[in-house]
Amino acid sequence: HRHVVTRRQRQRKHGAAIIGTRSTAAMGVPVSPSSPWPRAFAAELNSSYSAALYGSAGRVPANLRVVWPALLSESARLSLNGAVACHASSSRHPPNALYFGDGAIQHQQTALWVHQPGDLPFAPSGSSVEVTHCAYSGARGGDDVRPSRSPMWFHMMPGSGITVEVGRTLLASPQTFGHARSKHMHAALVSGDFRSFHRLLRNLTEAEEDAAEVRCWREARPQRRGCFPALLAYDSVQFPGWRRRCFPAPGCSSSELVMLAWGLEVQFVTEQLDHVRCGSAPHALRRCTPTDAPVRQQGPSCLRAARRLPALLAVKRGNRCSLPVPLEPGTFGDRFERRADAEAARLRRALGDAVAAVEADHALNPILRPDGSFFVPASPQPQLI
Repeated sequence: HRHVVTRRQRQRKHGAAIIGTRSTAAMGVPVSPSSPWPRAFAAELNSSYSAALYGSAGRVPANLRVVWPALLSESARLSLNGAVACHASSSRHPPNALYFGDGAIQHQQTALWVHQPGDLPFAPSGSSVEVTHCAYSGARGGDDVRPSRSPMWFHMMPGSGITVEVGRTLLASPQTFGHARSKHMHAALVSGDFRSFHRLLRNLTEAEEDAAEVRCWREARPQRRGCFPALLAYDSVQFPGWRRRCFPAPGCSSSELVMLAWGLEVQFVTEQLDHVRCGSAPHALRRCTPTDAPVRQQGPSCLRAARRLPALLAVKRGNRCSLPVPLEPGTFGDRFERRADAEAARLRRALGDAVAAVEADHALNPILRPDGSFFVPASPQPQLI
């Protein structure tokens, strides 16, 4: 009889790995693409890694876009030596290529990114998406984030382990509003300027604005969105394929989600646990806790892991990537790390008896400084900067 070689056998022969999939009911993606990943890394993704991130094996999505090195075994991390690009450059990366993102603090310091061609489709109202978020304050895309009013932004990233429901959502795409108008809408939401966003949404001139709404916006603190009834029709806004700076490459894109109804950009996900979910969609989602693995990656550690997380540093060294340098005391980055330390200390107090479970993971100890000392905030609550 003629021996038939299957596609899976050919891929194994040539060293290609297969990404497992969730069921169609759980994922809606029944396809398992081939990957250039090392065998040990690929094999672990849908076994122990998936169990750590989602609570059970076989839950890593086929369109995976982010991996958390801290959740990998040492053997899987060692297999990544020579397999990770040090910089983001979507023009050079093949599908499923692994790379580190540089520069932007809000793009997660704990993450290893997975390149996927194209952008995610629009998430319709009522649907849920996996996201990443790291607290941020400063310049974002050339626009200023204002701590007291800028809403909470997320990157839509399958494989993050944290899910949010988009609610009633608006697609602010160039196809719908034009390139210039959607760009200005993006800038308005970065700075929390709901008046300008409302005017752009309805395509009004200043003369056409409602005087009572403008007066409310000038006087209301902090719920300025409530001054504009048209904005109350939406819980979130999506900016598909938004280009962002990925130093030193010319640029890359990701779909962004802005929550209008809750959260501030300056907050960590640990401060909005009532609104985020862990587990696998759609039936196994549950409320996140501070000790859940995906929350640990995107909580206060997201600002400091580039220098403090041994797992991440090991992968960088194994790929000859430059290591981050210590922050100068008193600089913006140092001040914001103190904000992270204060939030970690708040979590420590709130966890009580569960704090031992957090401290058992010494690699992500939330309040350990680079010199080994512990930070204790002067005030009982973290201060916005």
